[in-house]
Amino acid sequence: MGSSSKRNQLVLLIGNSAIHIAWLRVLWTYATEPIVSNEETCNVLLHSRTLIALAVSGIELLNSLLGLTKSKPHQVLLFSSVRMGVEFLLAPILPCNAPQHLITVGCWALDGLFRFGCFGLDALLSLLDREPWPAIKSVRYTIGPLLFPIGAGGEMFMVLKAAGDGRPKLYLAASLWPVCFYPLMKQLLKQRSKHFKKLKEAKVAQTKKVS
Repeated sequence: MGSSSKRNQLVLLIGNSAIHIAWLRVLWTYATEPIVSNEETCNVLLHSRTLIALAVSGIELLNSLLGLTKSKPHQVLLFSSVRMGVEFLLAPILPCNAPQHLITVGCWALDGLFRFGCFGLDALLSLLDREPWPAIKSVRYTIGPLLFPIGAGGEMFMVLKAAGDGRPKLYLAASLWPVCFYPLMKQLLKQRSKHFKKLKEAKVAQTKKVS
């Protein structure tokens, strides 16, 4: 690996590790603080730490703009903007410990923990000139399709709750979630199918080679 490639992988390792740690901090809040029963604690800790994690996650957009990843910048921007908008604009008008909010942020945090942890491991292996571990992508392509519908559903129900509390115009915004959900979920499942198909083909080829 050339010096330029190593530098890029180091940047990815540091950036993905930072995002991973930021979301781990959010999950740690769930495990150690009384956010379900104490509204003030939820606002002071969970809400603020989630905003910090979302801000740190902006590193993903920067990496895509620099061409360090295969992610398309406009997709990353859309994804991150929706989450930031939900937490920065919508969450403050709802109870912080509302089930819709807790479920949504929990899914974001788990997704960030696994996804950027996997990205970080890939970058580390590349830095060490090691072969990539297929299991890393298998975890990423399995966790994503599991968490995405729950998290997206939580976001939609947050909007519906806000609409039901005297903001009827938000019902129109809530209607956009199912429209956007289908193509994104389809893409996740397509990526997962493609990955496991490659693994199966590689296994068959290896079996034929041995026999």
